[in-house]
Amino acid sequence: MKATFKIMAACLLLLAACQNPGKSKQDFIPGTYVQNSKGEYGVADDTLIIQHADGTSYQITQRTTYQAIRDGKLLPKKHKVQHLDAAWDETKQELDETTTGRIYHVDVKNNALTIKGFAYHKVN
Repeated sequence: MKATFKIMAACLLLLAACQNPGKSKQDFIPGTYVQNSKGEYGVADDTLIIQHADGTSYQITQRTTYQAIRDGKLLPKKHKVQHLDAAWDETKQELDETTTGRIYHVDVKNNALTIKGFAYHKVN
């Protein structure tokens, strides 16, 4: 009885040790992410909607609202929508967007994606 328990426990530990950490990152990716920034010359709100297409492919919709600041006053809002394709790189553990060449770093611990040093926080 004790030997059977030890064998089962060893198998469970081995199975847990062999789990693919990249898979959890890849499962985390689909969702909506937001990033807000404000500077001397403008205010921007950015939203990424990432959907799993198939295999390692993803579709990204980026919605950006930008307001320039001139002489201390906000100018009218400008909106931009981009539809992008990306692929999960299992070796590098990152999402590579093919049109602009952006690299999306997955941060499961902080519930975010990082692109060029900007953190996009996952809201769902």
